[in-house]
Amino acid sequence: MGGRLRFIDVFRGLAIILMLHGHTADALLSPNEKASTIFQIYTIFRGFTAPMFLFISGFAFSITTLKNADEYLKLSPKFLKRIRKFLFITSLGYFLHLPYLSLKKLLNESSFEVLSALFSSDVLQVIGISLLTLQIMLFLSKDPVKFSKISLYAGIIVFLISPFLFMFDFSNFLPLFLSQYLNTFHGSKFPLFPWMGYILFGNYIGYKFTSNLKLGHAETFMSKIFKLSTLTFPVAFALEFGYEMIINSNQFLIYSSPFLSLSRLSFVMIVFYLIWKLEKAISLKFHPLQIFGMESLFAYVFHLMVIYGSPLNPTISFSALWRESLGYHHVFILFLSLAVIVFLTSYLLQMIKLQNHRTIDYLKYAIVNIVLLVFFLNPH
Repeated sequence: MGGRLRFIDVFRGLAIILMLHGHTADALLSPNEKASTIFQIYTIFRGFTAPMFLFISGFAFSITTLKNADEYLKLSPKFLKRIRKFLFITSLGYFLHLPYLSLKKLLNESSFEVLSALFSSDVLQVIGISLLTLQIMLFLSKDPVKFSKISLYAGIIVFLISPFLFMFDFSNFLPLFLSQYLNTFHGSKFPLFPWMGYILFGNYIGYKFTSNLKLGHAETFMSKIFKLSTLTFPVAFALEFGYEMIINSNQFLIYSSPFLSLSRLSFVMIVFYLIWKLEKAISLKFHPLQIFGMESLFAYVFHLMVIYGSPLNPTISFSALWRESLGYHHVFILFLSLAVIVFLTSYLLQMIKLQNHRTIDYLKYAIVNIVLLVFFLNPH
C-alpha cells in the first residue's frame, strides 16, 4: 500500500460507503419512510455521492498518469493496457444492465424498453468513457500542460451545454446506444452530460495538485481551492434555487442545470480538502476507508449486484427479497452487514494482490470468460 497518496483512497472509500448506504435505502425503504422529512433532506445530500466518486476518479487518473506521462504519449504497452482497462469498466456497466444472460434471448425478445435499459448510461459507463477520452486526449495532445487545460475547458463546456442536450430526444435520429449517453429521456441515470464534467475537473485539479506538490506548494494550492469552493458553493446553490423557481417543474432542465453541477462540485471540493487535511493531521497506520477505496471497482460492482441483482443473480438480491418494504432500522442492519462483507472481501483481495498480483488477474479472466461463454451459448 506504500507509495500511494492515501487521502485519495480514503476519499474514494468514503464515497463507496455513502453509495452502499444510499443504494440500500433507495431499494429497501418503504414509501412511508421515504416520504418523511428526514429522508427528503437526506436525499439532497445523497446527491453529492456520485460527484465525489466521479471527481476522485478523474483526480486519481491524473496522479497515476503523470507518473508515467511519457509512456502514455505513444502506443506503449502501458497505453494499450489502460485502453483495455477503461473498455472493461464500460463493459461492466453494460453487463449489470443485461436483462438476460443469453445473447439469443436478447436478440429475439428485446423490446424498446428493454434495450433502453440495457444501453442506459450509469456511473461505470461515465467513468470508462470519460477516462478513455482523457487517455486519448493526452495521447493526441502530446503535452501534459496542454492536456490539463483542455480538460478544464472541456469540463466547463460539459456543464454549460448539458441543459441544451436535455431539450431533445436524440433517439429519434441517433442509435439508442449513443443517444442514451446524452440525456435521461429514456432512463439513463447518469448520462455523460453533465456527469463526465466532474471527472474532467478532477483530472485538472489532479494535474495542478501534482505540479504544486513538486514545488512544495501543495498546502497553498489546497488552501486556495478550499477558499474558492467555500465562496462558490453558497452562490451556486442560490443561483440553482432561482433557476428552479424560473423553470418550475421541468425536471430535465433541473437535472442538467450548470448551477446544480457547480454547487455539487464546490461541495465535493470542500470535502476533498477536509479529507486531505484530516489525513495529514491524523496519521493512522491502518485506515478502513482506504481498503474500500483501493478496491473501489469491486466494491461498486459487488454491492450493486447484492442490492439490485444482476444477470448472475436476478432473483436473489436485497431488492428481490425486500423491495421498498422495510423500516430504516432493518435497512441500516442490512447496510452494515453488506459494508462488513465488502470490507472483508476487499481486504482479502488486497492481501492476495500483495502476495501474487497475477492470481487476481487469472481469477478475473476466468470469471469473464465463463460469463461470456454462458452468454453466447445459453438459449434461455
